[in-house]
Amino acid sequence: MTGEGSEMVEKHEDSGSCTFCKGAVPQDMFEILMNGVFAFVMTLIVKNNIPLPSVSNAEDFSFIATYVDQISSESSNFIFTFGILAVFYILFFEMMRSIRHLDRFFVYVSFGFILSIIFIPLTSLLWTFSDMPMPYGVLFHINILCTGLLMATLWRHASHHQKLVLPEISEKTIKNLFLRMLIFPATAVAGLLIDGWDGSFGSIPITELYLVPIVLFVFFSRDSK
Repeated sequence: MTGEGSEMVEKHEDSGSCTFCKGAVPQDMFEILMNGVFAFVMTLIVKNNIPLPSVSNAEDFSFIATYVDQISSESSNFIFTFGILAVFYILFFEMMRSIRHLDRFFVYVSFGFILSIIFIPLTSLLWTFSDMPMPYGVLFHINILCTGLLMATLWRHASHHQKLVLPEISEKTIKNLFLRMLIFPATAVAGLLIDGWDGSFGSIPITELYLVPIVLFVFFSRDSK
């Protein structure tokens, strides 16, 4: 009985030592939720930027040619928004791969991050309809600023609590990831300064402005390990 009891205790301790089972919520389930959110948002981007063809005209060659031309002219907005979300996705899960478990503060702020991510397809669509700073022109920049700052807050909180971060994560990796998280908020601030007034609104195309942080992200990612 004593041997069987000790084996049961050891099994119980092993199950309790599961990294993903610690924290406010199971980390693996939280990552599944985040994957679903990003998948949903990317689906909205497709819906907003790529119009569906009419079934009744599907056999009309001229219609097909017009449809392809329409998609080609609108694909830049799709690629632009998709690229921004792709960077946020990579950064968020790079952060998650460096974390042992989640505390309540991390989970609570993460839901604010989720909300800000969901709004990106909406604010990017409103931008295309606007020819003036207010009310819609600056909303996209504010959305990106909030999203980036929330994610940087999550990583700063986790990196300053040793119980949350994996012990093998170096200080260089922590700083590199944090700096890459600040690239988009810094660009959003620049966008607000440029597009916050009628005289300079749209002077730099938004797709060109946000191409800069994407390039910088790729460049600094080489030194992330």
